[in-house]
Amino acid sequence: MLHSVCRRIKMALLFWVVVLVYNCGIAVSRNIDVPECEPPDYPQWGGYGPRQDVYLAGDVIHYYCDTDTYIGGNFYRRCEDTGDWIGNTPVCDSPSSFSFVNQTTTAEPTDMNDAEKATDALRNTCTSTKEGADNYWMGLLTTPGQLFRVMIFLPKVNVAYEVLMLKQNGQEFSCGKKEGFVDNLNWEFHNCPEPQNTDVIGIKIRSLNSEPLQLCEVVANTLTFPTCIDPHLRIENGRLQLNRKTATLVCDAGYTRSPSNRIECVRTGIWNRKNLYCLERQWETGNNDRISDADP
Repeated sequence: MLHSVCRRIKMALLFWVVVLVYNCGIAVSRNIDVPECEPPDYPQWGGYGPRQDVYLAGDVIHYYCDTDTYIGGNFYRRCEDTGDWIGNTPVCDSPSSFSFVNQTTTAEPTDMNDAEKATDALRNTCTSTKEGADNYWMGLLTTPGQLFRVMIFLPKVNVAYEVLMLKQNGQEFSCGKKEGFVDNLNWEFHNCPEPQNTDVIGIKIRSLNSEPLQLCEVVANTLTFPTCIDPHLRIENGRLQLNRKTATLVCDAGYTRSPSNRIECVRTGIWNRKNLYCLERQWETGNNDRISDADP
């Protein structure tokens, strides 16, 4: 009899313990806030994905750049449990312009095969030198600077050439060679080494064999100083669109930009700090003109 009573008491206590633990678990789970990140800053001439209104801790985004621009920095970023995105926002480097282009010889008459066809932004028009090693194509940069990359769009043929950077003091340094068949993407990338790549005024692409050197597009990426990286400004209901010299405020739908809506890189690594904010729109104002790619 006593044993049966004790057993019933134990069962009743166990029941209430289970109920208590279950209810406490629900209460605790309801009070846990999952860390979130706002949509991230993004590069001018580029964007990111996937696009969401809110990101949870652990979510990953991937950045991309428009055609003929090249990403500088992180391809992806992750939402941290602090509510921040890890790392820096990348930039998309646009091509540097050439003030003058020339080549030693051409395979066709000049009016049919001009050196400028390698810089006309048309991949289906190409220039070509005559047969013979040491013939070359040359381009002088509009603004000298630090040359960090040369991109060349080529026909799908066997090639042999060397990319040289031309310095203000007359020296030439190599950015690399290509010998062999051009792959399906047609683009060849050549990274120019430091510290030789400073004060570069132009590039030369020199043939290394007897075949005509055919070039469809030549793109140079240079840094002109000053240059800055992500300023890491947290802006409620807004974000930044970046390049290496400016960061422009972009506000969410229904919000308008502050009178100061852009910061500039004034010295290498130094932004001129301004009070940027997004204000809920109460009436139409004229200071929130939509920038070209505010919706990446």
